[in-house]
Amino acid sequence: MKRQIKLVASILVALPLVFLTSCGGDEQIEEAIEDVVEDVVEGNETYYQIPSPDEMFGFIKESGLEFNGELLNPVQNVDNYTDPKMQALNFGIYSADLAYTAAFEEFNETTKYFGTIQKLAEPIGINGAFDKALIERAQNNLGNADSLVAITNTSYFAVVDYLEQNEQGDKLGIIAAAGWLETIYVVANSTNYTKDKAAVERLADQKLTLDNLLDYLDKYKSNEDVNEILGWFTELEAVFAALPEDEGSGSGISFKKKEDGKMVLGGGSSITISEEQFNAIRDKVNEIRNNIVKTEA
Repeated sequence: MKRQIKLVASILVALPLVFLTSCGGDEQIEEAIEDVVEDVVEGNETYYQIPSPDEMFGFIKESGLEFNGELLNPVQNVDNYTDPKMQALNFGIYSADLAYTAAFEEFNETTKYFGTIQKLAEPIGINGAFDKALIERAQNNLGNADSLVAITNTSYFAVVDYLEQNEQGDKLGIIAAAGWLETIYVVANSTNYTKDKAAVERLADQKLTLDNLLDYLDKYKSNEDVNEILGWFTELEAVFAALPEDEGSGSGISFKKKEDGKMVLGGGSSITISEEQFNAIRDKVNEIRNNIVKTEA
């Protein structure tokens, strides 16, 4: 089952404003996306909506949230991750941190994090995803904000493509799960529930993405590491489950999963979230994330 995540995530990245704003009435954009989604889901395979990290970070920057370097996993920690599972998880964490620094034009930090994911790529067997051209392109564009964002996105999809082509869906699931978690961690810990309404709503919307992520991980639960991680995220899903969802009342655009498991484009859902629920999600995310990045035995 190849290229499924890449195809769907590419739609999200190619048209970020559709997913990052609540603007309605743009029928041409919606029809164009529906055409692409119809092409993607025509086969017999199941497709999952797992967006790349820069989708969320582009949103929080546009929402006025400030960059907070203290939320990053320090690059100095990389040498402490020697277990293959922890290396894959932190590859996902560092990939999200890379996208975060690029989105906010923190060029010095972006350079460090690009080097860090390159370093981790070798022990987890995905260094083949970073070809010479990509590395040179990154080195030659360290002062160009637009190019850096594009390069970090390219590197993300290079890894996705490499793992798909080599039929390592279990490893891809681990990396994607950690990358998604890190984006939620950054957003939840950068957001003021009272003041940042758009960011709070965006966090609540991740209930749908988490469902898709769990479906993907479940396919590889025979892998001991994936099964353990699936348990962590199932606990998080239980917290998200408390959020009431009103189908079709939202103005945004989202993917919906049909009974046969295929993803189709549908109307937006309105998911409400109280301050208590927001804090509960943040606390559970922090707990899982801290277990991933910790360096002590």
